[in-house]
Amino acid sequence: MAGRIPQYFIDDLVARTDIVDVVSSVVKLKKSGRNWHGLCPFHNEKTPSFTVSQDKQFYHCFGCGEHGNAIGFLMSHDQLSYIEAIEELAKQQGLDIPREENERAQQQRQALQDATRLLSSATRFYQTQLHTNPLQGIAQAYLEKRGLSAETIERFSIGYAPDAWDNLKKHLTAEGCTEKEQIEMGLLVQKEETGRTYDRFRHRIMFPIKDWRGRVIGFGGRVLGDEKPKYLNSPETPVFHKGKELYGLYEARTASGSLERLMVVEGYMDVVALAQAGITYSVATLGTSATPEHMERLFKVVPEVIFCFDGDNAGLKAAQRALENVLPFMIDGRQARFLFLPEGEDPDSLVQKEGKVKFEQRVLRASPLSEYLFWHLKQNLDLEHPEAKAQLKQRAIPMMQQLPKGLLQTLLIQKLAETVGVAIDQLQVALEESPAPQVRARPELEQSSTYEPVASNSNTANSPSISTAGQDYYSEPIAQRLLTWLVLQPCIFSKLPDEQQAQLEQLANDNLHNLSGQMLKKVTDYLKLLPSAPTDAILVRWFGTAEGEYLQQLSREELLISADTLVKEFIAWLQSLEQKRQQHRRTTRIDALMNQIRSGQSLTVTEKEELVMLLQEQKPASS
Repeated sequence: MAGRIPQYFIDDLVARTDIVDVVSSVVKLKKSGRNWHGLCPFHNEKTPSFTVSQDKQFYHCFGCGEHGNAIGFLMSHDQLSYIEAIEELAKQQGLDIPREENERAQQQRQALQDATRLLSSATRFYQTQLHTNPLQGIAQAYLEKRGLSAETIERFSIGYAPDAWDNLKKHLTAEGCTEKEQIEMGLLVQKEETGRTYDRFRHRIMFPIKDWRGRVIGFGGRVLGDEKPKYLNSPETPVFHKGKELYGLYEARTASGSLERLMVVEGYMDVVALAQAGITYSVATLGTSATPEHMERLFKVVPEVIFCFDGDNAGLKAAQRALENVLPFMIDGRQARFLFLPEGEDPDSLVQKEGKVKFEQRVLRASPLSEYLFWHLKQNLDLEHPEAKAQLKQRAIPMMQQLPKGLLQTLLIQKLAETVGVAIDQLQVALEESPAPQVRARPELEQSSTYEPVASNSNTANSPSISTAGQDYYSEPIAQRLLTWLVLQPCIFSKLPDEQQAQLEQLANDNLHNLSGQMLKKVTDYLKLLPSAPTDAILVRWFGTAEGEYLQQLSREELLISADTLVKEFIAWLQSLEQKRQQHRRTTRIDALMNQIRSGQSLTVTEKEELVMLLQEQKPASS
């Protein structure tokens, strides 16, 4: 992972950037007075309400309220992270980003640069071979038969791997790439018996797999003969992890027009054929089912995902796996739909038969998650019988438990209650009492993203359950919980009264022996200097360090309540912690004075008064 980007560079980058240039690349602007105006790219409107101030380097929409600077525009419009937006601006300005990094980070960054150079060179080689190799006619004939234009072939950087054992190896070696590097990136295969190496991809149509920035990270090859396997992917490498990557995502994000949805299909040619037909929002998994990592990546880009499957048994099984993996990500505001094609058809063949308009009509008619979920649950059940309804309930409960708390879960529970003929309260009890399903945790998260709310009056009965044995109530999980909230909603800190800010600082100081406490102190110190810093600013502050990786992990948690409500929760936790701390202090002092009496030592007048006062203070807590 690369090192942290210095703040001075970010400030200088923003100062160098003209927000009008950034916005006008996607919005048609007209100058009126001191400002520029145009149609808002964040909501549909016929009368311009979107304003860009060149003087203030700021944009604002009076219709939907979107506003920010150049970095914020890229983050909102292009769905980039804070770091990605900085990298994009630096690229536009022709600037190299400096990094504050240790030796390990430097080595990682250099390795990434070497991998990018190697894979880019291989891509160019395959592209050249498509036009110059003696067998290129076979490859070009195949692509023409599939109906691909020169523009589509160029857009997806499609090439041809020659029918030879070492053509690529010779080319890359001549460019200074070692065989070790080529093996590590999956381009060469080494025989264990002899140690000899040969090109992994031979006589195949080559589909480069790109990351979000368009950098090639791996390849997929489609055979032109009868060899097996029909499709061959790069193996796992330091830069390529097939369970996380999606073919065509870069091309979908950079296509013209706004990206409102993504459709997940099975193969490379499905993505390319759909794009050729003008459907530019499809992506493909790389020989795997849609994983939780895929879900996380998809919903970071768009609020709606369509899963497109063949109508055979294999397609139904793939749909079931997608359903199970998408449920934990269905927070309110997101949509998942399921599209099943006629048996014997795939997106490639069907779009060529029907064309764009009819195929997109199928997309628009795709089944919503709720409809497919209940269809799936009812399979092989005759709901005329009570036994079948009971079985339906048992099937449904584990899936309902996977849904995040919110309106969608509530409505689906209500629909289940109506279907099986029980009161919703009775079903809610069954959901709470049933053991949680054994499902894989969300990517890089070990703890649940839900928590029990705390009453804002913070009396003892409603306060968090915190042990008073020794200093256990300052344990790392408590510090971690408050740190997580602070990272996800940094505005909490500036809204805290001085008393609670002092309590938070005390909590951090008492936990400096663990990572949560250390980062709680560092983050609060940072927010004292930059109270309006967003989550991404905090993440970039420690980017490239072990601390940054820890904060990244915390930042992936989903929050289902508003910032204002969370402030009340935050204060309630702090007040409860302070009560516990004071109670522990009193208990410890009372024990010390009582032990002094038991040992035969007399108490001074001051100590007697202190003991009486402490015992009186203790009564409300024990009553």
